[in-house]
Amino acid sequence: MRGIFYFILFFLGLASIFMTINDVTNNRYLKEIKNIKSLKDKAKYMSEDLLLITGKTYRNENTSETIRFDIKGILQSNDSIINLKIGFPEYLDSNLEYQPVYKSKLTGTYYLKDAPLKYYNGKLRGLYFAVLLKISFYPILITIIIFFRKYYKQRTFRI
Repeated sequence: MRGIFYFILFFLGLASIFMTINDVTNNRYLKEIKNIKSLKDKAKYMSEDLLLITGKTYRNENTSETIRFDIKGILQSNDSIINLKIGFPEYLDSNLEYQPVYKSKLTGTYYLKDAPLKYYNGKLRGLYFAVLLKISFYPILITIIIFFRKYYKQRTFRI
C-alpha cells in the first residue's frame, strides 16, 4: 500500500513541477485564481457573447465515457474560432443556433452561460486542483533540494 502511495505522490509531484514551470514561462501563473474569481462573481468579471456551434467532438468515441465532449464554434462578437471543453452533451441547449457563453474579463477564458450548476462545480474543482498542484510545487522543490544536499554531502566526504 505504501508503494502505491509513493507512486501516486511521485506523479503528482511531476505534474506539479511541469505545470508550474510551464505556467511561469508562459506568463499565466495566476490564471486559475483569476478564473475562480470570475466564476464566483459573474456579473462583475464576465462578459456575454454568443457562439455559433460549427462542430461537436467526442474525444473518446470507443468507450462509453462521455466526459470528453468538446464543441467548436465561431463567436458572434469578433468572428474568432474557439474550442470549448464542455464535458457532457446535456450541458448544451440543442434547440439554440447560437449558444450563449461567458468570457472572463480577467483571463479571456470562455464558459457556457446557461449551463447547470454541475458544470460550474466541475470547472471550479478543476481550477482548485490546479491551484493545489501549483502550491505543492514549493514543498516539493524544498524536499528535492534537501535530499540533493544530503546526497551531495555523503558523496563528497566519502573516503
